[in-house]
Amino acid sequence: MATTVVSGRVEEDVKRRVDAIIRAAGSSVTKVISDVWYNIAATGQLPVTAVVEDDQDAQRKSFESFLRWFAELPPQNEEYAHVSDEEILSCRVSEHV
Repeated sequence: MATTVVSGRVEEDVKRRVDAIIRAAGSSVTKVISDVWYNIAATGQLPVTAVVEDDQDAQRKSFESFLRWFAELPPQNEEYAHVSDEEILSCRVSEHV
């Protein structure tokens, strides 16, 4: 199946904090984004509510909701737990050549 690149922008501080959480969970940004998109496709619903930019309480609640959703994901393949995104991509590309 063909794949495509999905990109977006977040504040640098948010990215740093989330990267640490994702790595501590043994996952990767690529895997989380993929899981979010597949979940939306399967359920027809967003995993978190929309956030009003100036409302920090709403942002905190939204982030906590995402973390709860993320914590409920099935365990990740331990083979990839300590592998960089680039190494995973390289491995996946070589599988399809």
